[in-house]
Amino acid sequence: MQSWQACSGTSARTTDPNAFEPANTNTMRGTIMKAKWTELVAALTLAALCATPVLAEDLPEVRIGTDGGYLPWTSMTPAGELTGFDIELARLVCQRMQRSCRFTAQPWEGQIPALEQGKYDILVGGISITPERQKRLAFTQSYGNLPINFAAAKNSGLNGKSSWAELKNALVGKTVGVQSGTQSQKFMDNELKGEVNVRLYDNQDSLNLDLLAGRIDAALAGRSPWIALTGSSQGETIEILSPNLDFEQFDYLGVGVGGLMRKDTAELRKAWDVALCQLKKDGEVTRISQQWFGFDISTKADPKICGE
Repeated sequence: MQSWQACSGTSARTTDPNAFEPANTNTMRGTIMKAKWTELVAALTLAALCATPVLAEDLPEVRIGTDGGYLPWTSMTPAGELTGFDIELARLVCQRMQRSCRFTAQPWEGQIPALEQGKYDILVGGISITPERQKRLAFTQSYGNLPINFAAAKNSGLNGKSSWAELKNALVGKTVGVQSGTQSQKFMDNELKGEVNVRLYDNQDSLNLDLLAGRIDAALAGRSPWIALTGSSQGETIEILSPNLDFEQFDYLGVGVGGLMRKDTAELRKAWDVALCQLKKDGEVTRISQQWFGFDISTKADPKICGE
């Protein structure tokens, strides 16, 4: 990928018709013409330099903010390194763009303010694309989609409900945990406000710990962290509750996940989307979906962006 610099400053004096007249009349005319010719050469040299392409890898690094505690989207290894589906996908996007990228872990609550203040160029980490967020910020095309679900202990008595209405009735009066600032919290505010005792958490790991310890009766989050928890040895006592809750029933939950950017970064967003189109077409998004989730969460390429 290349970016071209636009330059100005070529002197209007180079359009003088006498600039190309041979210096054969007298010494003064020759001196003047030599000066004009020197000026013309300098201007043409500057124009040539300005037309030199700037390689993408020479552009400023892309600063990526993420939550290090939302497995399998993003998490931190024991060695303190970021890993997860979104981390691997973002690295692939950066490779396709031929750009250097730097990741920084920060709790979700502070990420959007930091993005707006210019600390980051993009946020990733299972971020739902919603109309409310699109009013202030801009998203890349969607690259994955999962519903949200409640989770509880297998002996909680909350299992086996056939509809949201039935599960809602069973939750009344319970203590339910949710990560603050997420779509899951918005769901709680819209659907269960005043009917359950809500406990807020800064990150998914803390929410998991209290659910495992029985300090809360149930918890709500995206389906993916529950898949990770229930698939682990420590989470064998926990069950994902039915039904799935998604945008088809509750439109405010969004239409998938994407990278979140400021609206003034249209050029970077376009480059990011082009790379996503390529990765979807090559099957890379499907591959890492199966690696991190056990099944394909990828969404189809946006025809308006990818031209398909």
